[in-house]
Amino acid sequence: MRKNGYEIRSEVSLSVDPKLSIMGYARKDGGKHTIVISEWALDSEMLGGLVLHELAHIYFTERGAVSHDTGLLEETMSEMRTNEGLRANESEYLMDAFNHLQNILVDDIVFTLLPDRELQMTTRFFSEWVSNRSSGDPVLDAALLCRNAFAIASLKRRSLFEDKGEMYYRNKAYVASLGDGAEEHFAWLEDFLEKSKSDWKEEEFREQLEGYFDRVLTVMRSFARFEDLK
Repeated sequence: MRKNGYEIRSEVSLSVDPKLSIMGYARKDGGKHTIVISEWALDSEMLGGLVLHELAHIYFTERGAVSHDTGLLEETMSEMRTNEGLRANESEYLMDAFNHLQNILVDDIVFTLLPDRELQMTTRFFSEWVSNRSSGDPVLDAALLCRNAFAIASLKRRSLFEDKGEMYYRNKAYVASLGDGAEEHFAWLEDFLEKSKSDWKEEEFREQLEGYFDRVLTVMRSFARFEDLK
Protein backbone atom coordinates (compact mmCIF):
# COMPACT_ATOMS: atom_id res chain seq x y z
CA MET A 1 0.00 0.00 0.00
CA ARG A 2 2.81 2.41 0.82
CA LYS A 3 4.50 1.78 -2.54
CA ASN A 4 1.25 2.65 -4.30
CA GLY A 5 0.61 5.85 -2.36
CA TYR A 6 -1.64 4.49 0.41
CA GLU A 7 0.62 4.73 3.43
CA ILE A 8 -0.81 3.82 6.84
CA ARG A 9 0.91 5.65 9.68
CA SER A 10 -0.74 3.98 12.67
CA GLU A 11 0.33 0.79 14.38
CA VAL A 12 -1.73 -2.13 13.08
CA SER A 13 -1.95 -5.54 14.72
CA LEU A 14 -3.68 -8.77 13.72
CA SER A 15 -5.62 -11.08 16.01
CA VAL A 16 -7.70 -14.22 15.55
CA ASP A 17 -11.13 -14.74 17.11
CA PRO A 18 -12.17 -18.43 17.06
CA LYS A 19 -15.81 -17.47 17.76
CA LEU A 20 -16.17 -14.84 15.03
CA SER A 21 -18.84 -15.79 12.47
CA ILE A 22 -17.86 -13.25 9.79
CA MET A 23 -14.48 -13.31 8.04
CA GLY A 24 -13.10 -10.29 9.87
CA TYR A 25 -13.28 -6.61 10.72
CA ALA A 26 -11.08 -3.70 11.82
CA ARG A 27 -11.39 -1.78 15.09
CA LYS A 28 -9.66 1.27 16.50
CA ASP A 29 -8.34 1.46 20.06
CA GLY A 30 -6.94 4.92 20.70
CA GLY A 31 -4.23 5.48 18.11
CA LYS A 32 -3.89 1.79 17.28
CA HIS A 33 -5.83 -0.39 14.87
CA THR A 34 -6.53 -4.10 15.10
CA ILE A 35 -7.69 -6.38 12.30
CA VAL A 36 -9.66 -9.24 13.82
CA ILE A 37 -9.87 -12.38 11.70
CA SER A 38 -12.06 -15.41 12.27
CA GLU A 39 -10.21 -18.68 12.77
CA TRP A 40 -11.96 -20.33 9.82
CA ALA A 41 -10.93 -17.46 7.50
CA LEU A 42 -7.26 -18.35 8.02
CA ASP A 43 -7.73 -21.23 5.57
CA SER A 44 -9.55 -19.12 2.98
CA GLU A 45 -8.00 -18.21 -0.36
CA MET A 46 -9.56 -14.79 0.26
CA LEU A 47 -7.41 -14.10 3.37
CA GLY A 48 -5.03 -11.75 1.55
CA GLY A 49 -7.91 -9.79 0.06
CA LEU A 50 -9.61 -9.60 3.46
CA VAL A 51 -6.53 -8.12 5.16
CA LEU A 52 -6.06 -5.64 2.31
CA HIS A 53 -9.75 -4.65 2.53
CA GLU A 54 -9.48 -3.96 6.26
CA LEU A 55 -6.23 -2.03 5.74
CA ALA A 56 -8.08 0.12 3.20
CA HIS A 57 -10.70 0.89 5.86
CA ILE A 58 -7.90 1.91 8.22
CA TYR A 59 -6.39 4.14 5.51
CA PHE A 60 -9.75 5.92 5.04
CA THR A 61 -10.20 6.26 8.81
CA GLU A 62 -6.73 7.77 9.27
CA ARG A 63 -7.44 10.42 6.68
CA GLY A 64 -10.79 11.41 8.19
CA ALA A 65 -12.84 10.37 5.17
CA VAL A 66 -16.49 11.40 5.55
CA SER A 67 -17.51 7.82 4.71
CA HIS A 68 -15.79 6.77 7.94
CA ASP A 69 -17.11 9.58 10.14
CA THR A 70 -19.04 7.70 12.84
CA GLY A 71 -20.54 10.93 14.17
CA LEU A 72 -22.07 11.78 10.80
CA LEU A 73 -23.50 8.27 10.50
CA GLU A 74 -24.96 8.35 14.02
CA GLU A 75 -26.57 11.75 13.37
CA THR A 76 -28.13 10.51 10.12
CA MET A 77 -29.41 7.31 11.72
CA SER A 78 -30.81 9.25 14.70
CA GLU A 79 -32.71 11.56 12.35
CA MET A 80 -34.08 8.55 10.47
CA ARG A 81 -35.26 6.93 13.71
CA THR A 82 -36.97 10.14 14.83
CA ASN A 83 -38.53 11.08 11.50
CA GLU A 84 -39.39 7.63 10.19
CA GLY A 85 -40.01 5.60 13.35
CA LEU A 86 -37.61 2.87 12.29
CA ARG A 87 -38.21 -0.66 13.49
CA ALA A 88 -35.25 -2.69 14.74
CA ASN A 89 -34.91 -4.77 11.57
CA GLU A 90 -35.14 -1.65 9.40
CA SER A 91 -32.30 -0.03 11.37
CA GLU A 92 -30.21 -3.19 11.05
CA TYR A 93 -30.58 -3.38 7.29
CA LEU A 94 -29.98 0.34 6.83
CA MET A 95 -26.64 -0.24 8.55
CA ASP A 96 -25.97 -3.08 6.09
CA ALA A 97 -26.76 -0.66 3.26
CA PHE A 98 -24.29 1.85 4.73
CA ASN A 99 -21.64 -0.86 4.90
CA HIS A 100 -22.17 -1.53 1.18
CA LEU A 101 -21.51 2.14 0.43
CA GLN A 102 -18.45 2.26 2.67
CA ASN A 103 -17.07 -0.98 1.26
CA ILE A 104 -17.46 -0.06 -2.38
CA LEU A 105 -15.43 3.09 -1.73
CA VAL A 106 -12.54 1.40 0.09
CA ASP A 107 -12.49 -1.39 -2.48
CA ASP A 108 -11.28 1.10 -5.07
CA ILE A 109 -7.92 0.63 -3.33
CA VAL A 110 -8.30 -3.14 -3.01
CA PHE A 111 -9.08 -3.76 -6.67
CA THR A 112 -6.12 -1.58 -7.67
CA LEU A 113 -3.65 -3.60 -5.58
CA LEU A 114 -4.90 -7.19 -5.82
CA PRO A 115 -2.80 -9.53 -7.99
CA ASP A 116 -4.62 -11.09 -10.95
CA ARG A 117 -5.21 -14.46 -9.26
CA GLU A 118 -6.85 -12.90 -6.21
CA LEU A 119 -8.77 -10.48 -8.41
CA GLN A 120 -10.38 -13.46 -10.16
CA MET A 121 -11.24 -15.02 -6.79
CA THR A 122 -12.79 -11.75 -5.64
CA THR A 123 -14.94 -11.64 -8.77
CA ARG A 124 -16.23 -15.15 -7.99
CA PHE A 125 -16.77 -14.09 -4.38
CA PHE A 126 -19.09 -11.27 -5.44
CA SER A 127 -20.94 -13.62 -7.77
CA GLU A 128 -21.82 -15.80 -4.78
CA TRP A 129 -23.40 -12.79 -3.04
CA VAL A 130 -26.20 -12.46 -5.60
CA SER A 131 -29.55 -13.88 -4.48
CA ASN A 132 -31.88 -15.36 -7.08
CA ARG A 133 -34.97 -16.10 -4.97
CA SER A 134 -36.99 -13.93 -2.59
CA SER A 135 -37.16 -14.89 1.08
CA GLY A 136 -40.77 -13.91 1.68
CA ASP A 137 -39.70 -11.37 4.32
CA PRO A 138 -40.25 -7.95 2.69
CA VAL A 139 -37.63 -6.13 4.78
CA LEU A 140 -35.03 -8.85 4.24
CA ASP A 141 -35.88 -8.94 0.53
CA ALA A 142 -35.17 -5.20 0.29
CA ALA A 143 -31.82 -5.78 2.02
CA LEU A 144 -30.99 -8.61 -0.39
CA LEU A 145 -31.89 -6.38 -3.34
CA CYS A 146 -29.43 -3.83 -2.00
CA ARG A 147 -26.78 -6.53 -1.58
CA ASN A 148 -27.31 -7.68 -5.18
CA ALA A 149 -26.91 -4.07 -6.29
CA PHE A 150 -23.67 -3.79 -4.30
CA ALA A 151 -22.19 -6.98 -5.76
CA ILE A 152 -22.99 -6.03 -9.35
CA ALA A 153 -22.00 -2.38 -8.88
CA SER A 154 -18.67 -3.51 -7.41
CA LEU A 155 -17.78 -5.30 -10.63
CA LYS A 156 -19.30 -2.74 -12.99
CA ARG A 157 -17.32 0.00 -11.26
CA ARG A 158 -14.10 -1.82 -12.22
CA SER A 159 -15.30 -3.02 -15.68
CA LEU A 160 -15.32 -6.64 -14.47
CA PHE A 161 -19.04 -7.40 -14.78
CA GLU A 162 -19.95 -10.00 -17.39
CA ASP A 163 -23.06 -8.84 -19.23
CA LYS A 164 -25.57 -11.69 -19.61
CA GLY A 165 -23.40 -13.83 -17.32
CA GLU A 166 -24.40 -15.87 -14.26
CA MET A 167 -24.68 -12.84 -11.95
CA TYR A 168 -26.91 -11.07 -14.45
CA TYR A 169 -29.37 -13.96 -14.69
CA ARG A 170 -29.37 -14.66 -10.95
CA ASN A 171 -30.24 -11.06 -10.22
CA LYS A 172 -32.80 -10.94 -13.02
CA ALA A 173 -34.60 -13.93 -11.48
CA TYR A 174 -34.47 -12.31 -8.05
CA VAL A 175 -35.87 -8.99 -9.23
CA ALA A 176 -38.65 -10.79 -11.12
CA SER A 177 -39.59 -12.71 -7.96
CA LEU A 178 -40.20 -9.43 -6.11
CA GLY A 179 -42.88 -8.08 -8.42
CA ASP A 180 -43.72 -4.61 -9.69
CA GLY A 181 -41.35 -1.77 -8.90
CA ALA A 182 -38.39 -3.96 -7.99
CA GLU A 183 -36.58 -3.44 -11.28
CA GLU A 184 -36.70 0.36 -10.91
CA HIS A 185 -35.51 0.17 -7.30
CA PHE A 186 -32.64 -2.13 -8.24
CA ALA A 187 -31.54 0.14 -11.09
CA TRP A 188 -31.45 3.16 -8.74
CA LEU A 189 -29.48 1.34 -6.04
CA GLU A 190 -26.98 -0.19 -8.47
CA ASP A 191 -26.40 3.13 -10.23
CA PHE A 192 -25.95 4.99 -6.93
CA LEU A 193 -23.37 2.52 -5.61
CA GLU A 194 -21.52 2.24 -8.91
CA LYS A 195 -21.14 6.03 -9.19
CA SER A 196 -20.55 6.88 -5.50
CA LYS A 197 -17.45 9.00 -4.84
CA SER A 198 -14.85 8.87 -2.11
CA ASP A 199 -14.10 12.60 -2.54
CA TRP A 200 -17.60 13.84 -1.68
CA LYS A 201 -17.39 16.71 0.81
CA GLU A 202 -19.20 16.38 4.12
CA GLU A 203 -22.45 18.11 3.18
CA GLU A 204 -22.67 16.36 -0.17
CA PHE A 205 -21.96 12.99 1.44
CA ARG A 206 -24.65 13.66 4.05
CA GLU A 207 -27.17 14.54 1.33
CA GLN A 208 -26.24 11.48 -0.73
CA LEU A 209 -26.45 9.21 2.33
CA GLU A 210 -29.86 10.57 3.31
CA GLY A 211 -31.15 10.01 -0.22
CA TYR A 212 -29.73 6.48 -0.24
CA PHE A 213 -31.28 5.65 3.13
CA ASP A 214 -34.62 7.11 2.01
CA ARG A 215 -34.59 4.89 -1.06
CA VAL A 216 -33.69 1.73 0.87
CA LEU A 217 -36.42 2.43 3.45
CA THR A 218 -38.92 3.12 0.67
CA VAL A 219 -38.09 -0.26 -0.86
CA MET A 220 -38.53 -2.01 2.50
CA ARG A 221 -41.92 -0.47 3.12
CA SER A 222 -43.20 -0.76 -0.45
CA PHE A 223 -42.36 -4.47 -0.40
CA ALA A 224 -44.16 -4.77 2.95
CA ARG A 225 -47.32 -3.12 1.51
CA PHE A 226 -47.15 -5.39 -1.51
CA GLU A 227 -46.93 -8.43 0.77
CA ASP A 228 -49.99 -7.23 2.75
CA LEU A 229 -52.03 -7.02 -0.46
CA LYS A 230 -51.42 -10.67 -1.37
